[in-house]
Amino acid sequence: MENPTKVLIVEDDLITQQILGLYMIDYEHIIVSCGEEAIKECETNKFDIILMDIRLKSGIDGVKTFKKIKQIKEYKNVPILAITAYAMRGDKEFFLEEGFDGYLAKPFLKENLIDIINSVMKKERA
Repeated sequence: MENPTKVLIVEDDLITQQILGLYMIDYEHIIVSCGEEAIKECETNKFDIILMDIRLKSGIDGVKTFKKIKQIKEYKNVPILAITAYAMRGDKEFFLEEGFDGYLAKPFLKENLIDIINSVMKKERA
């Protein structure tokens, strides 16, 4: 299956950025570390999917960033995945109810990430 053309990764933790960069080696990707940067990137670039950390250390959090990006006309139907350390009972349901297209709890394996990206991208193409 073909990979998305462009992936935006919103992640503030340097180690997780490095891991995601390695996991996404077969994808064209950009990594930003805060919500404001993510919004700016979305205003000037077109991404096929966004991986969104929820608890960002500076600026607005991942949920607010998600909502602002979804207000950009070109991003109404672009899948955004919650990639988060929030892994308590009910967290997944909360993020899906907020409108995220998928949820992946940290830590995760590369295969888990690729599987959820492929699953969400298949739905978008259907």
